[in-house]
Amino acid sequence: MPAMTRIGELAAALGRIDFDAVQRAALTHAAERIAELVREKLSGAPGDAHDAPWLESGALRDSIAQDSDAERAVVGSTSEVAVDQELGTAHVPPRPFLAPVAAASSAELAEAIGAAFAAALRDVR
Repeated sequence: MPAMTRIGELAAALGRIDFDAVQRAALTHAAERIAELVREKLSGAPGDAHDAPWLESGALRDSIAQDSDAERAVVGSTSEVAVDQELGTAHVPPRPFLAPVAAASSAELAEAIGAAFAAALRDVR
């Protein structure tokens, strides 16, 4: 088979990949994973290490939500105390629970996103 024909076939196969769908699924997985890890971080009992807010009522932990589309993934909290805990106040030291988890999991999630695209490319026929 001539090389130009094979290149044309490959280009056509690549054109059939829905890269937006691959990226959307990868970002959804990443956001869900970060949210899961944040909820774990917020599950420490009073008396545990106080580098993150302790689990008292569970409201802060339960306020963690995520959203994603083909361009972005967002993980955050709807709790009124989340910003005060993450950044601290004049009376409360910072006990960050979002940024450290995102930073610690960034390599793992970047690898997973790359693997999703690699799998899509491997399946090109």
